[in-house]
Amino acid sequence: MKFGRIKRQHGRVGGLDVILDRIVKNCPHVTRIVPGRIKVRRGKGDRAFKIQYNTEKTGLKCIYLGPGTVQEVFLICSDAAGAEKWLIDQQIATAGDE
Repeated sequence: MKFGRIKRQHGRVGGLDVILDRIVKNCPHVTRIVPGRIKVRRGKGDRAFKIQYNTEKTGLKCIYLGPGTVQEVFLICSDAAGAEKWLIDQQIATAGDE
């Protein structure tokens, strides 16, 4: 099930849709977004979107931390380095080690 450039088959953590819509509409380097599995985590920490690493040949693996949950997000990119720079410059994401 695909609608636009964000795969909608899997559920998404609350607050993530706003971020994904902004990325897919405005980032010239991201061609598609595939949300991954949702896991439970301890604590209620702040919401955060982090870039974990560059995936070979396809783009970026990111994680979204929500209250009590974490979700993987895969960004399919034409230029992964450009997408990473754009996400950080737009203050949407931080590098995973920050």
